[in-house]
Amino acid sequence: MPEIHLLSGGTLLPDWSGAACVEDGAVAWSGGTILAAGARGELERLYPEAVRLDARAGWIAPGLVNAHHHIYSALATGLDPGLPIDGFGQRLDRLWWRLDRALDEASIRQSARLTALRCALAGCTTLVDHHASPACVDGSLDWLAEELEVAGLSALLCYEATDRNGHAGALAGLRESRRFRDSVRRHERFRGLIGLHAAFTLGDDTLAAAAQLAEDGDVHVHVAEDRLDGEICRGRDGLSPLERLDSAGLLGAAAWIAHGTHLDEAGLDLLARRGALLVHNPESNANNQVGRLDLRAVRRAGVDVALGTDGMSSCLLSALRCAFLLHRQGAGDPAGGWQDCAGLLDGARARLARLFGQPAYGQLVAGAPADLIVLDVPAALPPTAANLTAQLVFGQVPPRVRHTVARGRRLVDNFEACGLDPHRLAAEIRPVREALWRRFHQLGAGTPYLGAEPGAAGGRPE
Repeated sequence: MPEIHLLSGGTLLPDWSGAACVEDGAVAWSGGTILAAGARGELERLYPEAVRLDARAGWIAPGLVNAHHHIYSALATGLDPGLPIDGFGQRLDRLWWRLDRALDEASIRQSARLTALRCALAGCTTLVDHHASPACVDGSLDWLAEELEVAGLSALLCYEATDRNGHAGALAGLRESRRFRDSVRRHERFRGLIGLHAAFTLGDDTLAAAAQLAEDGDVHVHVAEDRLDGEICRGRDGLSPLERLDSAGLLGAAAWIAHGTHLDEAGLDLLARRGALLVHNPESNANNQVGRLDLRAVRRAGVDVALGTDGMSSCLLSALRCAFLLHRQGAGDPAGGWQDCAGLLDGARARLARLFGQPAYGQLVAGAPADLIVLDVPAALPPTAANLTAQLVFGQVPPRVRHTVARGRRLVDNFEACGLDPHRLAAEIRPVREALWRRFHQLGAGTPYLGAEPGAAGGRPE
């Protein structure tokens, strides 16, 4: 039997609700599974020979879940597109759609290694990623999974199908998502979804093809991130982006809907009725100036909502702080906002539990995956359901993750990454990043939303 480990010396948060906390708590695990969680004295009695890890008066909590990420953006920090950008459409066309076309295997792998390091240091043990690399579609999700597996993380992966690179490119993206999803159905740490970019870059034929592959609407797609999505879709056929997905049979209980910034009351009601998950990305929304998600309206509609970073960073606690501050500013309620933001860190747990076939996924209870972190908050009040969000928003600035354990493996020990040298990684990344940026600047802009075959404006790198 693998040796038993015992983490103690802090306050135990069995989940991110703030309820049922144990002030002098502990967690014991063996291999990748939690054996027990509860009072420190009881677990020390049960496992006297366990290998010890000290929480140093911090909070012992479940590993964080980033419900919408873009690993492929990791090497873009500081990249100057060399063209003026005015509005969301130009930001996509002149920056991100040139970057994804410039990606190759080396840059995808290095992006995954860097993202994995950042996730571990920020306490994220599971991420839901949305990938695009039109010049190298086939096998690209395997490259991501291989790097994340080495790093010790768990993930849901998909390839972003879109008609902007031609219909053949869209079908290639769908095939990659299906291939990967089917290949990891029994994997301990990976699952696949059917990836779609956004309704305004998807033709009817592509939506129909995606519907043939989707299982209960298991798609990961951007919806109403900017007004552009709705304007273009309604201009084509009178349907909103969400209505287009729903009419194609792609809006089910297994769907991951990113952003939703411009969903109206009818759209939120439709999301609630279909049981889809909405993923809030506040930092990205602010950076792209696309608007603010009305969390109060989302809650009022009964929509399940989780938290993501959209590639802006890998730090969920920073995203939570941004979500609260933007919500408080927009809601105009100087005393409120806490309840509207509560539960964002736990929002994806039920979906992950179903996908992985592990009812206790994301909780610190016996039988759950041994994904846990220690937040360095020794001066904080004992957490409760009433004050947990406030303590995270104001007490974790900057977030300090002392330990990260993923499936029983230590990824961060006393604030230091284990098994990965950041300095060596930086040296390995540099030539790959420089080559990526050179290819980026060789590419033109002007990609049509519904397609440019090879050789047209915005063509692929040689």
